[in-house]
Amino acid sequence: MGKLLELLEKLVRAIFGPGDERDTGGPEPAPQAPKAEAVVGWEGDPPYRYIDVSRYQGLIDWAQVAAAGYKGAMLRAVSTNRKLSKRADGLYIDPTFESNYRNAKAAGLDVGVYYYTNATSEAMADAELALLRQALRGKELTLPVAVDVEENKLKPMSTLDLTNLTAYALEKVEKMGFYAQLYTYTGYKYELDMARLSSRWDVWLADYTGKTPNVTFNYNAHQHTSKGSVPGISGNVDLNVTTLNYPKIIRKKGLTRLREA
Repeated sequence: MGKLLELLEKLVRAIFGPGDERDTGGPEPAPQAPKAEAVVGWEGDPPYRYIDVSRYQGLIDWAQVAAAGYKGAMLRAVSTNRKLSKRADGLYIDPTFESNYRNAKAAGLDVGVYYYTNATSEAMADAELALLRQALRGKELTLPVAVDVEENKLKPMSTLDLTNLTAYALEKVEKMGFYAQLYTYTGYKYELDMARLSSRWDVWLADYTGKTPNVTFNYNAHQHTSKGSVPGISGNVDLNVTTLNYPKIIRKKGLTRLREA
């Protein structure tokens, strides 16, 4: 009987293979997180991975960022802070903007910008945009110029008024000669008419659920965490991904520089 069972076992192995002799009946090991070398840009397959930074990231070693595989950076250009600003309205150009622009470009990264809006009127929006124009004079961009709409102080505005003001700012960015983009986060969609805005402008959406954002409007860029770790940067940094080739589109459309007129 023993020889018969041995013969049957050999026959089964010959037909079905040896099987996984390491299987102990326990759970399968979790898949390994992608390593730095898995981060690719347009030289490989999409998605295109990039970061966004401001003064909160401090001094950045952009050569290390590029060496880690990130292909682009969105830099904060303008915001409001009455302690840092010398202006009565509190507007200021981010103190790291110039050095980040210069060093990110030198490292070979694509560069775009965003500005954090606190505007509740067209007059306030015009003041922000005028300072943005000042910051961008002489710069060459190959990523969008984004209007960052997420401030809680804007929420008392009606959806119509805030949507109209956002559209106003985006149109002004376009008239400057850049690729205009709206940045906001998933929960803020209730403050804006996203169906209207996304049908006209590109959307960069923040959503940290770890899943595909549960929204009904179109977006092309996804900020998927605010707690990323990137070589060359101390502390947390926002990480973004897109499958849209912004540099190619922006260069082809000639939207790389400020229209001085």
